[in-house]
Amino acid sequence: MRGVRKETAVEVGKCVCVAAIVTLAAVLVFALIVKLFSIGSGAITAVNQVIKAAAIFVGCLVCVKPGRGLVKGLISGVGVIVITYFLFAILAGEISFGWTNVLDLLFGALVGAVSGFIAGYIKNK
Repeated sequence: MRGVRKETAVEVGKCVCVAAIVTLAAVLVFALIVKLFSIGSGAITAVNQVIKAAAIFVGCLVCVKPGRGLVKGLISGVGVIVITYFLFAILAGEISFGWTNVLDLLFGALVGAVSGFIAGYIKNK
């Protein structure tokens, strides 16, 4: 039983790391695009959510193995949102908490659960 828990924890940890790296890289590229083309601030929030969702999906697709993919993805999604929040808070130099953070966690959990389920299903076939 401990071997299964350890393996699950390793999968989730890898998924969070991969997704956080993908998120950071994509946000840096998007920041360059915003700077070059003067994109309005309204689009930035939506694109950041799409970037997070895509990064969580990539992380789950790469790291989640068949079996309990829904749970692994859910935990990974929440972990990615928490890690990226603190990384960007460090870069911004301030930490603030509000309802948007709660909604972001729910969004990450939902996207992670769906991504983990899809990744587990694809790898099971």
